[in-house]
Amino acid sequence: MPNKQTIGTLLHEAAQILKARNLDLNAAEILLETRLGLKRTELWSSFDRVLEEKHELQFKADFDRYLNGEPVQYILNIAPFYGYDFYVDQNVLIPRPETEELVLLCEQFLKKNPQKTVLDVCTGSGIIAISLKKLFPELAVSASDISFQALAVAQKNSLALNAPVNFVETDLLEAFKHEKQTFDVIVANPPYIAEREKQEMSTYVLANEPELALFAENNGLAIYERLIKDLPEVLDDKFWIAVEIGYTQGEAVQALFASTFPEAKTYIHKDINQKDRIVVCSNLLNGDMN
Repeated sequence: MPNKQTIGTLLHEAAQILKARNLDLNAAEILLETRLGLKRTELWSSFDRVLEEKHELQFKADFDRYLNGEPVQYILNIAPFYGYDFYVDQNVLIPRPETEELVLLCEQFLKKNPQKTVLDVCTGSGIIAISLKKLFPELAVSASDISFQALAVAQKNSLALNAPVNFVETDLLEAFKHEKQTFDVIVANPPYIAEREKQEMSTYVLANEPELALFAENNGLAIYERLIKDLPEVLDDKFWIAVEIGYTQGEAVQALFASTFPEAKTYIHKDINQKDRIVVCSNLLNGDMN
């Protein structure tokens, strides 16, 4: 049975362990504040509070899972994205800050160029589609993924956040091609990591996140090649497309778009760290948001 400890004592002991293992020093505070339903400042002002036995047991179980290599987001089943808390588990990727930049770029475009229909390809947990639906409730938003398990997570988030999205289980655009559906705006964050990059990746990612959502053949370009080739079949006459990329893939993906849409404008958008992160292709007058 645990000894009755204060929040401050528990976090101090945890910090020593995290420091010794060179792990994220914020992990213990995130675990505890989330389970207790506290903001970070409230946690800090509660260091003298003695934890109830159930909370201490829960923290120690969570902390052990983290020390054994499980990401905090999967332990808590929560990941923040674009101002909302999304449910995540090991069937979906943990949302990255870079993907928020894709949503922001899309938001900026839609504010200046109102559209009617949006498709989010490789939706995973639904973060892009749901964020856009929250921003623009009048939009008809669809989202697709090849993984039934990922779509179950996305549907759960859609219901929890009251953001109706049409989810479709399909390999990229196949179902929409078959139904002859077209869209004004298409966004995607597909698998784009090359197999050779595995050796550079965190063991936390490799051990926990689904490979199906991470890796693609042909140096990470295989999904883009298939997707861009089929896009003309599912686009309206006037369109705006934005895809997230690996920071070394900008010119290659831009060239794929230029080949398929020679009359459209295609450009690379850099992220906050000035790395190539998003490729935009559009034939709309105000499609270039640079």
